[in-house]
Amino acid sequence: MSLRIKTLQSFLCRVHFILLLGLFMVGAPNAAEAQIRAKLRVDPGTTLHSINPGIYGQFIEHFGRVVNGGVWAELLRNRKFYPVDPDRTNLADPWQPEHDRNAVSYVIDPSISLDGISSQRVTTFGNTHAWRGIHQTGFDLVGGKEYVAYAWILTRPGGGNVTFRLESAEGVVAAHVEVSLTPAAGEWKKYEVRLTPDRNLQSAVFHLAFDSTGENWVAAASLMPGDNVQGFRRDVLELVKAMGPPIIRWPGGGYADCYDWRKAIGPRDMRPPNPILPYGQPYGYDHGIDPSDVGTDEFLTFCRLIGAAPYINANFGSGSPEMAAQWVEYCNGTAESAWGQRRVANGHMEPYGVKNWAVGNEIWGSFEIGAMTAEGYATYFQAIATAMRAADPSIQITAVGQIHDPDPKVWNETVLRQAGQQIDLLSVHHYFTGSFAPSWWHNNPLEAYQEVVAEPTMAERRAREGLAIFDRITGNGKKIQLAYDEWSEWAWQVPPPQDSPDRSGLNKFIDMLGSTGLDENQTWRDAMFNARMLQMLMRLGDRVPLAIRTHIVNSLGSIRTDSTRAYLTAPGKVMQLYRWHSGATLVKSEQQSPDFDVPAQGWKGISYLDSNASVSPDGKKLFLNLVNLHASESLDVEIDIPQFSQSHDGDLWQIAPDDFMSTNDFGVTNVDPAHEVKKGLGGHFTLRLPAHSVSVLELPMQ
Repeated sequence: MSLRIKTLQSFLCRVHFILLLGLFMVGAPNAAEAQIRAKLRVDPGTTLHSINPGIYGQFIEHFGRVVNGGVWAELLRNRKFYPVDPDRTNLADPWQPEHDRNAVSYVIDPSISLDGISSQRVTTFGNTHAWRGIHQTGFDLVGGKEYVAYAWILTRPGGGNVTFRLESAEGVVAAHVEVSLTPAAGEWKKYEVRLTPDRNLQSAVFHLAFDSTGENWVAAASLMPGDNVQGFRRDVLELVKAMGPPIIRWPGGGYADCYDWRKAIGPRDMRPPNPILPYGQPYGYDHGIDPSDVGTDEFLTFCRLIGAAPYINANFGSGSPEMAAQWVEYCNGTAESAWGQRRVANGHMEPYGVKNWAVGNEIWGSFEIGAMTAEGYATYFQAIATAMRAADPSIQITAVGQIHDPDPKVWNETVLRQAGQQIDLLSVHHYFTGSFAPSWWHNNPLEAYQEVVAEPTMAERRAREGLAIFDRITGNGKKIQLAYDEWSEWAWQVPPPQDSPDRSGLNKFIDMLGSTGLDENQTWRDAMFNARMLQMLMRLGDRVPLAIRTHIVNSLGSIRTDSTRAYLTAPGKVMQLYRWHSGATLVKSEQQSPDFDVPAQGWKGISYLDSNASVSPDGKKLFLNLVNLHASESLDVEIDIPQFSQSHDGDLWQIAPDDFMSTNDFGVTNVDPAHEVKKGLGGHFTLRLPAHSVSVLELPMQ
C-alpha cells in the first residue's frame, strides 16, 4: 500500500472518530454542566428598602455556659459558696474537702458572709501545721500563662498563712504562693496573688489552704487568666469583634422575668448570687446559679468593648414599673438623678444612653415566671412602659408578641389594641426544633437536612402573614415593627419528655433545658438554616429592624469554648460572612429555580436557590447572596445584570464543606469561607454554586 493511501486512511479514521465524538457529545449531557440550573435577574437601580444591620444581633443570656464558662473569664464555679451541697460534704459544691478530715471541718455558713447569702467556714485544729483547706477542679490551664487568684478571708484568732496552689490532677504542684494572714478583728480582707503554672494542666486543681489552728471563713474566691479584659475572656472578645454583631440582647430570656438588676451593681464580690429561674438549681451549669458577676455595668462594658448597641430586657414577670424605670434612670439618667448618682458611685460618670428596651419574655407561656393572658400582659405592660418613658422619653420599647404559638391572632390583637400606642416593636421568637426523635434524625439524614434548610421559607410566609395582621389591627396608625429577638435551630435528638405522676412533661422539659444548656456544636446543616434566616431578614428589612441569634457562645453558640480555647462554629462563620459581605440596601431581583417538597411536613414549593441582591452604603458595590439548598447537586445560576455593560472582576466568598453535617472544633476548621477572584464578568454570566453551599459575589457598581 502506497504512503499516500495510508495517509488518506489515517485521515479518514481521524475524521470518523471526531464525528462519532461530536455525536456522542450532542447526545450526552456535558460533564461540566450542573444537573440543575436557575436564573437570576438583578436590577441594581431599583431599590426596595434599607437593611438594618440590627438583624445581625447576638444574645447573651444567663443560661448554660453562655456567661459563666463562656464570655466571662472566671474559671471557678460557685465562687461565692452558694449553699448547694448534694454530696453532704458541708462544702458548697463543686468545692471539695481534704481527703483526711481528722484536723479540719467544714460548714456552709449563712451567719457570716460577704454577699448576704453564705460563706465557707474552714476550721483547722489539732497539733499540726499541715496545709488544710478546700479545692476544686474542672478546668485546664496553660503552662507559662499568668493567672490572677484571690479570696476574701475572715480569720479567727488570726495568724498563720494561706496558700494559693495550682496542681495537676495527681496533686503535683505547678505554681503556688503563700501569703501571711494579717486580719483586722472581725473584718474581711482580700488576698490576691498571681500564679504561673510551669506546665500545661488538664483537669487542673485550684487549692486554697491554711497552716494554722483557727476558724477561717472564705468568700468570693476567684481564678482568672491574667490577660482578661475587664473580666471578659480576651479570645472570646476577639471572635465576637470578628463577627461584628451591632446589637446584643441581655439578660434573657426566661431569666429576665425574675432578674432584679439592683442586686448586680456595686462591688462585684459583695453581690448576692441568684438562682437562674425557671431553669434553677440543681440543674445546669454551676447548678443554675448566677453569681451576679456580670450585671448592668459589666454588660454595657462588654457592648462598648465590641462596639455594639445594648438591648436590655426588663423584668415583667416579677418586676414592677418602679424597678424598670429605675433601671432606665441608672443607665440613662444624669449624674444628678437618684439612680444616676448610684451609677456615678459605681464608677460610671456618663450616662450609657441605652435606647433599646424590651418588657418581658414569652409571657404567654405557662413555663414563664409571671405568665398571664394577653389582656393581663397589655394592662401591666402599659404601666411599665409609661414609667420607663417617664425616665427617658427617647427609648424604644419592644412588647411580647407571637407568630405561631399558641394563638398569635388572639394574643397580638389584644396586645396591640390595648397597648399599641406604647409599643414600638413586637417581639417574636423562632426556633425550628425538628422533633423529639433521636433515631429518626440519625437514620434519615437527608430528610432531616431538607426539613431544616426548608423551614425558613415557611417562617417567612408566617412573618408576612403576621405583619399583615399587625397592620390590619393598627389601621392607619403607626406601623408596629417586628423584632426577631430570639431565633436559632436545633434538633431534639432526645426522647420526648412525658407526663408522669411524680413530674410533668413540662417540668421535665425545663429540667432538660437547664441540665443540657443546649450545649451542642451545631453543624453546617444548622448554619444553612442560619443563612436562610438572614436572607429572610434582609427581605423583611423594612419591617424588621433587629434580630437576635441565640446564643453568642456555647449554647447553640456562634462561638464555642473550653477553659483555654475558643473558635467560631459553623453558624458563627455564616454570621461573620453575612455581617461583612452584605449590602445596606436591598435592590430588585427575580429568580427562576427548580424546587422541592417536604412531604413529612406538608411543605411544597421550596426553591433550591435562595438569593438576594443588595448595594453597599456608599453605592459602590453590589452583593449577591446566594444559597444552594440542594444536598448533593451543584446549581448553575445564569445571572443577568442588564445595567452592567463592561467586563469586571468580582470577589466570590463561598462556604461549601464536603458534608452538610460538617462542624468546626478546637483546632479543626472544616467550615470556613474560601475567597476567589472571578475575572471578566459582564452583564451576563453563569456562576456555579456547589451542593449545600452559601456564597456571596461582590461586584463593583458600574
